[in-house]
Amino acid sequence: MKKFLLPVFLFASLSGCLSAHTEMLDERTAIISGKGSSFNDLASVTHKVFLEAATTAQQRGFQYFQILDDKQGYRPTYVQNAATSTTSGSVTRTGRHSTYYNETTTSTPASVTRLDKPMKETVVRFYKTGEVTPGQPGIWSVQSILSANGG
Repeated sequence: MKKFLLPVFLFASLSGCLSAHTEMLDERTAIISGKGSSFNDLASVTHKVFLEAATTAQQRGFQYFQILDDKQGYRPTYVQNAATSTTSGSVTRTGRHSTYYNETTTSTPASVTRLDKPMKETVVRFYKTGEVTPGQPGIWSVQSILSANGG
């Protein structure tokens, strides 16, 4: 049971390492930065950024937003894996004496693993009803995004 619960716990705790942060440049323009862990993909970060843009727009009384600039990529992180050695063999016991034989030692050298973490930085501009044409390419409806995400 423990072997099952540990991976489930790790996945649940690490998959929650998806975040988005909004920095307002003026009343209508914001930079939304999204970051994920090495367990997330760029699509998950993009989804989080769009949801953050829609939530911010709604909180400020806007119904639409447009993406003005969009940058995305990966932040590399390096993890060192320790060297290991394992020794195995057989033991025979005769009275108070033990004999160890057929000894085998296996060693694994230290290594470094690269983990890529997705990131996205998007500049958005918010609009109210009547300021833009709904359905126009590049114009996103706040209500549509929030409704599709249970909001």
